Amino acid sequence: MMRIMFMDRTTKLEHVRELETKARGGMVTSLFKVSDYLTAAGHDVTVYSDIEHEGRTKSGTKWLHEHWGEYDVLVLNRGVGAGYSAIEAKHRVLWTHDLPHNGFIIEPKTMAAIDRTVFMSRYAENIWRLFFRTIGKSTFIPNGVDKKIFYPRQKFPASLIYASAPNRGLGVLPLILDSIRSRLDDGWKYTLSAYSSLAKLHPGEGEDKFDYTPIEESKVDLKDPVPQEEFANRLGQAGLMILPSGYPEICSNVVLQSLASGTPVITTGNLGATPEWVKHRKNGMLTKSLPHDFMIHIVEMVRNIVTVLENKKLHDKLIRGAAKTKILTWDQVGAKWERMLTKL
Repeated sequence: MMRIMFMDRTTKLEHVRELETKARGGMVTSLFKVSDYLTAAGHDVTVYSDIEHEGRTKSGTKWLHEHWGEYDVLVLNRGVGAGYSAIEAKHRVLWTHDLPHNGFIIEPKTMAAIDRTVFMSRYAENIWRLFFRTIGKSTFIPNGVDKKIFYPRQKFPASLIYASAPNRGLGVLPLILDSIRSRLDDGWKYTLSAYSSLAKLHPGEGEDKFDYTPIEESKVDLKDPVPQEEFANRLGQAGLMILPSGYPEICSNVVLQSLASGTPVITTGNLGATPEWVKHRKNGMLTKSLPHDFMIHIVEMVRNIVTVLENKKLHDKLIRGAAKTKILTWDQVGAKWERMLTKL
């Protein structure tokens, strides 16, 4: 048995059962899933966090405001800060979730105390090692999906969906939807539901300055993010996931959830880690251009969407391909974490 502490003072959680009632981003979800797996495997696991009300999860993981004694492993979520030398631990692990910046590792020499860095994609490893050249040994462990709730359902081809923070392309959805409707005259009434709110998905991640008014006044159905079980049902029924993003993802949970649900992903190619999972004309469609290429990116997004919706044979192929994509369950992710920690 190992004594393990995960440290994340940026969760903005109220209580340990919050994921059952609210939508939260992938970083908080993975923190719950991995720590709970390790607890269920027999380890003594604590999450040292900023949670408003201390407590234990159903698996027994302790979420506390304090730490004491020595730990076998200290897992630092997001960054190492100044090193947290006051916390006694035999081993230290850095779990990267974001694009790198100097706030995550204030003094590069601090990385000498880190036994292992966990990357969730090959893209993440490349850019972190470019930024911080003092990173040593690393392990690749992507995020997982709860396949008990994210699985293929009966599809409604004309039901399109977007689910992400607003800076992943929310602003261009009205133009995309209008363009789809003008191009397709096949008797279907195409709809696009957008689940997006920075304040609800990532509370405390800075002021939400996005102007939602043009989206609310458009034909796009703007909705607040919903808890995972409710979202999984809607995602599984959707014909396509539309993500006209200009943000390079480290490991997008919504992309993994979409593919596990048999919902092809139409998104930006040559950007971040997403092309490590989404393959053009196999389980989704990828643009060749980027948003900074201006209108051609939107044109490509529309062309790709229309190409799929006009061709039932291609659409069915992408749906089957999405469902067959190799994506880990959270138990498989937890097992990889346990193997890695025991070998430190």
